[in-house]
Amino acid sequence: MRRYSGITVKLLLAFFAVLLISFAITMFISDRFVRSELRSRSDRMEMRQLDVTAALVRSAYREHWSRGQLLSALQMSGGPNRQIVLLNAAGEVVLQTGGPGEGARPEIDPEALRETLAARDQVWRPADREGKGSIRIAAGPVGGDRSWSAQTILVVSQAFQQDLGLFSGLFRNIMITMLCVSTVIVLLVSRSMTARLRRMTQAARDLAKGRFDVRLQDRHRDEIGELATSLNHMSEELGSLDRMRREFLANVSHDLRSPLTSIGGFVEAMLDGAVPPDRERHYLGLVREQTQRMNRLVNDLLDVARMEGGQLEISPVSYNLSSWIRGLLARMTPDAGRRDIRLALVGDSEDVWAYADPDRIDQVLANLVLNAIQFSPNDRSVEIEVTRDGDRAHVSVRDYGVGIPESELDKIWQRFYKSDKARSARTGSGLGLAIVQFVLEKHGTAASVRSIEGKGTVFTFALPSSEPSHPAHDNRERR
Repeated sequence: MRRYSGITVKLLLAFFAVLLISFAITMFISDRFVRSELRSRSDRMEMRQLDVTAALVRSAYREHWSRGQLLSALQMSGGPNRQIVLLNAAGEVVLQTGGPGEGARPEIDPEALRETLAARDQVWRPADREGKGSIRIAAGPVGGDRSWSAQTILVVSQAFQQDLGLFSGLFRNIMITMLCVSTVIVLLVSRSMTARLRRMTQAARDLAKGRFDVRLQDRHRDEIGELATSLNHMSEELGSLDRMRREFLANVSHDLRSPLTSIGGFVEAMLDGAVPPDRERHYLGLVREQTQRMNRLVNDLLDVARMEGGQLEISPVSYNLSSWIRGLLARMTPDAGRRDIRLALVGDSEDVWAYADPDRIDQVLANLVLNAIQFSPNDRSVEIEVTRDGDRAHVSVRDYGVGIPESELDKIWQRFYKSDKARSARTGSGLGLAIVQFVLEKHGTAASVRSIEGKGTVFTFALPSSEPSHPAHDNRERR
């Protein structure tokens, strides 16, 4: 059933419909035009034939030709497609040549014959007044002595019908030839197109089954070729995303198992009394650190789930951005201090206020600062710069670490993506920068990145600035 509803059949049917409609319209117009032209030409020729025949008959009577001589002269002047009939005053046949009907006498309408002879410039068509009959009859007087037996000339002709039949047959043959040739061309073209589409359909099915190594070889520069290119690109992207997903699952499993193992080991050691009392506080601090690490990972996963479900909302307010960043750096100083990394807030001397969701911007900055710490060697610094330019508050997070390869700058915003140099430092989920970009997009802005390998990286974004408001906003509880 699918075979008879495919593109090839539809193209053929559409082509046949267009072709037949075009031929029908062309045939109708051509038939009207050609019929009119042929009728006019036939009328002129028949009128000339009447004049020639009348002159021959008058010459025959004056010069006393024999009946045979007159018949031969009329036969030669009329040709094979015309029959010439001479009538007396009573309408009886005096002489007629061979031709249409092979000697049969044409029907004569006396009234129509009198009208034709009176007009002298019309052709009498007894078979059909519109000229659609098989023969046409032109009538005219001989114009000689009243005593002559031949007084009226009839020219019976089939030339009009033969010419019209020739035109119709030629048009019909052209139409059939064009229809056959066009059908073959459309069939070949449509089969080529459908073969390419079938390959793409199979490629899409393979992609649906998880085979992301599928590649289509299509060098045509048309819409189907563009579709093949898009499918190849989609296959590459899906393959890359699948690899990152597998790596993400492995990393998340490791990131969850490692702190759980550590926490379980510390708790079990304390329960068994293997930890001296004076070291319990130290081990509890380690448990808290591992718990915070797990909490960050779980929060990232929940945020990604809310992002995909469209449930991540923001509640922008006017707040002291500089003060909030100072609090953020105070919270992250212990982590940075263990590697002798210095955190600093630079920029305008006066506090900068912004109109945004403080908690979500705090999440953005926490991810950027954490990345900067992870990518920085020991005894380096990480700077957060806040400046105000008109109605925009600009924020930059700069580190002097390993940097990011230029080829990877467009990929770092993808979920689960992590560069090799990131893996060489601390393990992460690969979700932080994706969350950063999504949160900033919800604020109507975006982050940009500049990086030089071996010299460091700068992440920059802008927020709507605002004027200082009630101090209560500055004391809002921070998560």
